[in-house]
Amino acid sequence: MRILFALFSSLVAFFSGVIVSDTKRFQVHRYFLTSKKVNKNAKFVVITDLHGREFGKDNKRLVKEIRKLQPDFVLMGGDIMTAKDRGDHIINASIDVACRLIKDISEFSPVYFALGNHESRIQWSPWKYQFTYREMMKKFKDAGAHILDNHSAFLKEYGICVHGLSLPEQYYKMSNRKELSPRLLQTIFGNIKDSRYHILIAHDPEYMPVYAQWGPELTFSGHYHGGIMRLPKLGGVISPKLWLFPEYTGGLYHLNKKDQIVSRGIGTHTLPIRVFNPAEFLYVEIKKG
Repeated sequence: MRILFALFSSLVAFFSGVIVSDTKRFQVHRYFLTSKKVNKNAKFVVITDLHGREFGKDNKRLVKEIRKLQPDFVLMGGDIMTAKDRGDHIINASIDVACRLIKDISEFSPVYFALGNHESRIQWSPWKYQFTYREMMKKFKDAGAHILDNHSAFLKEYGICVHGLSLPEQYYKMSNRKELSPRLLQTIFGNIKDSRYHILIAHDPEYMPVYAQWGPELTFSGHYHGGIMRLPKLGGVISPKLWLFPEYTGGLYHLNKKDQIVSRGIGTHTLPIRVFNPAEFLYVEIKKG
């Protein structure tokens, strides 16, 4: 009995150490791509799923690391803030950390901000929160963000068009596996222009095959937090819809001859746990060639 108790205590201590380490530190995951479509080399950072987390006071550790990389621009891929959903109760959703991070990064790099389900909740259920969607967007813009809420931005210098997809609420419901058609993306953004390099920021990786069908050269997603726990060969363990071993939880994928990258995210939400799954943000270089 003592041996079993000692073994159990050791396992608890080990996994507690892993969780603390993986949530309090972050790593930079680097990707290097080439394309004939870009006008010049571009290097940029991608941040998803911060959920109001701070690494050092006012995220100074995070900002310092991003500044060192000297990105040409920064993409924020949704859920930078947290808006909890607790029935009909009024919820205090804070965007102060997100605004401060945008402001600090904007001092040395343009920031393009696409929405996740947490930002979108302010619009879906406005009666639940203490500020409106319009007020939130104004604060993000005042902090320095270029908002891509089903909008696009053309970065002429690089020949890159960045699209930010905001899916309707039904695509995020836990009890629903809503089908997504490439026609919806075509309706929102139009047809892909072959002369440009297209980047799609689409928060939910569940629909990766559909994004590839629409045709952007590169897609970024997040949302799954790496699957909370990662296991060798199996990858991420669980999705926000509580599906076990979802297909796209972190890393680089190739579908329809397109590049698709899923970030494991840099924060936590609901379950403040990461196991063998350190927080991360992405550094990406696209070289002309």
